[in-house]
Amino acid sequence: MLTEDFPPVNFQQDGVVKGLSVEIVQEIERRLGLKDEITLMPWSRALREVQGPGRVALFAMARTPAREKLFKWVGPIVTFYSSLYAPARGGLRLRSMEDAKRAESVLVVRDWYTSEQLAAMGFKNLVPVADPVTGIRMLLAGRATLFATERLSMPQTMAQAGIPEESLEIVYSYASSEGYIAFSHETPDSLVQLWNDKLREMKRDGSFRAIYKRWLPNDAPPQ
Repeated sequence: MLTEDFPPVNFQQDGVVKGLSVEIVQEIERRLGLKDEITLMPWSRALREVQGPGRVALFAMARTPAREKLFKWVGPIVTFYSSLYAPARGGLRLRSMEDAKRAESVLVVRDWYTSEQLAAMGFKNLVPVADPVTGIRMLLAGRATLFATERLSMPQTMAQAGIPEESLEIVYSYASSEGYIAFSHETPDSLVQLWNDKLREMKRDGSFRAIYKRWLPNDAPPQ
């Protein structure tokens, strides 16, 4: 079981992996009588691992058309929201994604779904970075015009980086995507089905909603 540092959905604190998706995965495993170790690693590396041999899962992954046939899916377990950020009080306003295409540069985290989205839209001005903290710092240093990222994680990511949340502002929100637990192709279909069955059970009995609201009280859980 692999995940990345993406608070509050999944992250590590004092050596313990925590978060919304972590609690959901752990509850499904409890109901299945399983207890796999959850390993946190950089997203690009985890993405390679889950496409390799063996029974591997990576969460929470946006289910995009480009990824559809690469994995076996359990979910949805979270909804992601894509937004374009700029330094606060800079006066930049976007009326459409075409305005963003004309920007000098747009930072994206390498291999994140936001990067895939913009590439599929025909953006030619993307600048990949290794992680969101690097993107935030480059944006504030004036090394790019915009940063395309996911809004759920931004407050805690900025806090971890020691950067005031009011330093950046959303100048355009453009999409939402549902996040899943993505299993490797070598994972048996029967096991993936059991995971989906237990997730549906959690949604019926209210435990999924309770976990979701504890971490994201202002967001609606995916059905």
